[in-house]
Amino acid sequence: MSTKPIDELKKRFNSTAAQNVTATYLLQITGLEDGPWLTKIDQGKLEVLPYEHGSSPSPDCTISVSAEDLEMIMSGKLSAMTAALSGMLAIDGELGLAMQLVPIFFEGQSFNVF
Repeated sequence: MSTKPIDELKKRFNSTAAQNVTATYLLQITGLEDGPWLTKIDQGKLEVLPYEHGSSPSPDCTISVSAEDLEMIMSGKLSAMTAALSGMLAIDGELGLAMQLVPIFFEGQSFNVF
């Protein structure tokens, strides 16, 4: 991937899909020099800031994934659900909040197991 994963996620942000979402996520992408990122979604608006332990607000949901696995998810070679079920993508917090990210960043991917 030529751009940083966080920049790619910003480009993919679907504000229409995020209209009814208000949540704060901590994205921990291992294998990168920078990060983690505090990702705030508020009624169709996205704000991504470097996370600073102790001074950043507490996230509603933490998502941990390696840069390689995130690249496979973004390229469509791996679904977010498969990554979560196999332990490649770890979710700490409310699963429903994590599931809301699929249409917001990965349109066309489904959380269906079948």
